Amino acid sequence: MSEAPPPLDLVRLALAVAEGRAADAVRHAAGRVAVVAAAAVVVAGCAIGAVGCALAALWIYALPRVGAVGAPLIVAAVLAALGGGVILLLRYYKPRPRRVAPHAAPGHAALLGDLAGLAGLSDVVRAQKGPVLLAAFLAGLMAGGKDR
Repeated sequence: MSEAPPPLDLVRLALAVAEGRAADAVRHAAGRVAVVAAAAVVVAGCAIGAVGCALAALWIYALPRVGAVGAPLIVAAVLAALGGGVILLLRYYKPRPRRVAPHAAPGHAALLGDLAGLAGLSDVVRAQKGPVLLAAFLAGLMAGGKDR
């Protein structure tokens, strides 16, 4: 008669199924990040265009009042003030470093290494049909519960 395997092996098997679901979530999140990045590029282009149009309008407005030399100087002063404001903001803005939890998960490679070390999985299935069927049922629920 074979020795009963520890229940930790079944937990590791369920974790492997959960890792697959987490990988799907990461793929969906990466797609959303790509869409947000593209939208940010479009918004930045529109903002740069709006600033350019505002400066051109200022130039056209100032040209008859201060002449051909004064209008570019006024626009240059506005640009210098905007640049100086951004430099001051960046100088006093100090991002806080993100802290990584000291007990972070080992990652996919370690989990796959643990799964590769599971010997005699067929013996587990034969010896503990109930828990294995329950783990398979829960894994099916997790896999079928994806956002579609």
